[in-house]
Amino acid sequence: MGAIRKALRWAAFSLGVTLVPMYLLSRWTGLEVPAVYWAFATCCSGGVSFLVSLRLAWQGEQLRRLNAELEAVHVQLKHAAETDPLTGVLNRTAFLERLEPQHRSVGGWILVLDVDHFKSINDRYGHEVGDRALCKVAGVLRRSARTGDLIGRLGGEEFGIYLPGVGRGIAMQVAERMRSDMETASLSDPVAPGMTITVSIGLAAADRDVAIAESLRRADFAMYGAKRDGRNRVRVTV
Repeated sequence: MGAIRKALRWAAFSLGVTLVPMYLLSRWTGLEVPAVYWAFATCCSGGVSFLVSLRLAWQGEQLRRLNAELEAVHVQLKHAAETDPLTGVLNRTAFLERLEPQHRSVGGWILVLDVDHFKSINDRYGHEVGDRALCKVAGVLRRSARTGDLIGRLGGEEFGIYLPGVGRGIAMQVAERMRSDMETASLSDPVAPGMTITVSIGLAAADRDVAIAESLRRADFAMYGAKRDGRNRVRVTV
């Protein structure tokens, strides 16, 4: 309908610019324009203009529809390229790419979180249960995180969380909330009823004058310190 309306408008415009001058010229010269000329001018200017305009308008609608479809596909591909296919959080590459500009502008803190005894879950219940456990871990992290925090899967059972523009106190509160929420969450699986999951978390300041790789290394070191101290706890790098 949109294409037809546009074609009709152009046809009316074409008729106007054709017939009005003919009428004015006939009145000015006093010459009588035969009816066949009026009919011919109407058909040529109005009919041809309508058909051409209809074709162009239809092509324009098709192009707009195609552009919308391409944009939707682009968004889907971008999302797929940035998202970990199992857990739905950012993959490692996208996590680091999004982290970088915020790190340069406001700094913050980085958390590295590792699922405790994850190998035992895989060995005892199978990898499908392990995969579902990772999905549930990611869900708890999303619920525990603040708006604007970045969550990414760094690999295996290890996740990274970036807290932009916060100090040590807030970072500790968020990390402890994530640890506590994970410990108390209902993560039982049909194949593994009563299964519980705990996590070890390491924190490091992501100062703007320190490379991201170094901050991640420090947070990772603190996380392994939490493992050594008995797991299911939060540790901060000194």
